[in-house]
Amino acid sequence: MRRMLPQRIGLVLVATLLLVEVAGAQDCRDCPLPGRASKDDKQLYVLLRDRVRIEQCRSFVRSFLPDGVTQAVRIQYLVGGSCRDTLVPVSSILEAGTVGLGLDDHPRIFPILPVRQYERRVRPPEPSASFVEVQALGGVTGKDTSTRKIGSSQLFPSIEAVIAPFGTRLGKRWAFGFLAGASSDGARWRIPLGGQLRYWFSPQGEITRAAGYQPDSCTFNEQTPLVLGDDYREVPVPYVQLDPSAAYVVDYREQSTGWQPFLFLEGGTFLNTGFAGAGKDPSLNPEDYSQWFIGAGAGTTAWKWLVIAVGYRYQRLNVRTPCAICPPSVDAPENFIVNTARLHCVLFKVGAHFRF
Repeated sequence: MRRMLPQRIGLVLVATLLLVEVAGAQDCRDCPLPGRASKDDKQLYVLLRDRVRIEQCRSFVRSFLPDGVTQAVRIQYLVGGSCRDTLVPVSSILEAGTVGLGLDDHPRIFPILPVRQYERRVRPPEPSASFVEVQALGGVTGKDTSTRKIGSSQLFPSIEAVIAPFGTRLGKRWAFGFLAGASSDGARWRIPLGGQLRYWFSPQGEITRAAGYQPDSCTFNEQTPLVLGDDYREVPVPYVQLDPSAAYVVDYREQSTGWQPFLFLEGGTFLNTGFAGAGKDPSLNPEDYSQWFIGAGAGTTAWKWLVIAVGYRYQRLNVRTPCAICPPSVDAPENFIVNTARLHCVLFKVGAHFRF
């Protein structure tokens, strides 16, 4: 029994080393090998023009040298079970070869060639940065601490619209929009009118250069050639033999896509609807009448049409109520007094975002 223990320990160590080597080999593959080599998992080598030979290659990835001009291939290979990679100019590669993949189990040799390069003929116009948003708001306030209980309910719905028609006149990160809507205050409705200043974390209305290999950087020696439309023109390259199954394409894309976070600052005044106690007259203290709001928050647009935001808003609201203890006078025979509610609100906004 004691004699068998070292043997078992040795077998466990060997199995562990084999598992580590297999895991390293699997991780060492950013791209599958070209053709049947990826299916049969045979040993593959690369022979450079200076006769240097790289064994146990696991992956080829199209790239460029640091000069950004010379096409290159990043070769991933195994050395002692560890993954290594090297960047080689594609013109320095003579051939790649596999063992046991050809007819009668003969070696198979295939070239690693550069590709054509294209660019879009016409740069598209920059998209508009003007927008309109329609938002549904859910507001949460603290308890009503006013003397005559003229504050809002703790939960109140609202709807607002923001129209920002100035495009990029304030820059590609700033926007100003006009704000209007309908805000509920329990049984009372008011119309907020104001403005919103917005700061985008990424530029809006901007076209950026987007370049890369198509269909991807893993394509080598496929049978189907890549065909691009008339919107692209071919750029001359200093190579004679080319791989028709892939290409390097320079295109232009709108940057303001996906998630676009922003900060906002807003403020304005309230117009009353015809609820009881609206306005400042008649009252004993019309000078106390002043309705306004100011707030700030953060949000984001998504998929070009959805907008989500959360923020804080301070609201100052007024309602006239009868003053039973006030003496009557000629100017205020009905004895009304202007009451003020100061509300601290947390707002949740969700809506639609459209550019025009």
